[in-house]
Amino acid sequence: MARDGLGYFWQRPRTHRDLLTERRVSFLELFYDLIYVVLIARVAVGLHEHIDLRSVAGFCVLFGLVWIGWYNGSLLHDAHGRPDVRNRLFVFLQMFAISAMAVFAPDALGSGGRGFAICYTVFLAILVWQWVVVARIERSDAVYGPLTRSYATTMVLMTVWIAVSVFLDDDRRVWMWGAFVAVFIIGMLVFANWLRGDEGAEEAAAPMATESLLERFALLMIIVLGEVVASVVDGLGSVEHLSARVFATGFAGLAVGIAFWWTYFDLIAMRRPIATTRSRYLYNLAQLPLALALTGVGAATVSMIEHAPDESTPSATSWLFGGFVALAMVTSAWLMRLLDDYDRMSSMYRPAVMFSLLIAVLALGLAAVQPPPLLFALAVFAAMSVQWIVMVIRWLDTPEGLAKTAEFRGSPI
Repeated sequence: MARDGLGYFWQRPRTHRDLLTERRVSFLELFYDLIYVVLIARVAVGLHEHIDLRSVAGFCVLFGLVWIGWYNGSLLHDAHGRPDVRNRLFVFLQMFAISAMAVFAPDALGSGGRGFAICYTVFLAILVWQWVVVARIERSDAVYGPLTRSYATTMVLMTVWIAVSVFLDDDRRVWMWGAFVAVFIIGMLVFANWLRGDEGAEEAAAPMATESLLERFALLMIIVLGEVVASVVDGLGSVEHLSARVFATGFAGLAVGIAFWWTYFDLIAMRRPIATTRSRYLYNLAQLPLALALTGVGAATVSMIEHAPDESTPSATSWLFGGFVALAMVTSAWLMRLLDDYDRMSSMYRPAVMFSLLIAVLALGLAAVQPPPLLFALAVFAAMSVQWIVMVIRWLDTPEGLAKTAEFRGSPI
């Protein structure tokens, strides 16, 4: 009996038909995400040290690669993982490859590029094997058979693409990586529209909106907001003369990070997208620019701290900070429009979207004016605080707010 029970520890992956829509995130997934804390921090190092068009573009490309890897690993585990030894071994193998990527990440645009590409290729190869196994298991399924075969084939091509970049010079390698990220984004957009009219399309998109995957997106936002905190601490720690103005600038940047936390976790996190194929795909994809922007805000804050004594923010730093704030606010507005709660709670979400777009315009306007770093960060924080106060007032009149306040009034204190 005990020998027969050993099969529990080595099972085949779950199929899409076995999808657990209300599963909670496991400790293994939390451990997996912890590795990305290190990788994301190492990717942001380039922006901490030098700001120009090449470093910003390179950061966006590298972050895109990291997010695509995280998303594939997370989606694979969420839809097909089991709490057995087999699944754990594959997750641990991915984690070794991710850790190796982190070693080369700070110099990935130059001398470390070949090492980063090799590690990323190994990481993708592990995912390919897992996706191929899933495709074989589901080959006879009318809905998921063609879908998993197409995705496994796509993963093979993606892996070959990165493997080829190993043998190129630094500049061409980065261009190939940029094309890789662009094709992935375009592919998701095309795939969402291609599936939209097909029979079984809604069923096929079910894995894109499970409760546990929404939780993973929220956890990733915690990771990138943690990068904002780490950037502020590192920036303040590296300043030789820590004056009150420098200290205040760092904490104003931290306040902007806190404001983003308030916006995301009150208005977006753990709220389901509209139950259509297109909305689910776009909701998943929109997590990329938002995570990128929040990480960028943290990296830009380091430069803001360095120039805190200046009477105006240097042009490069100003546009970096303002641009990433604007990108985060526009993406937040986009995510709100994709939520299933948007129409039901329109009295809150419509002004929230409008405020997000106005704050994006304000951030870009401030970037053009180049005020002192402290004033810049405080102005963004003040605008986001006003948005949150208005949203709280509007939330009180929504069905959700009325239910919560009625529950509170009926509870003994």
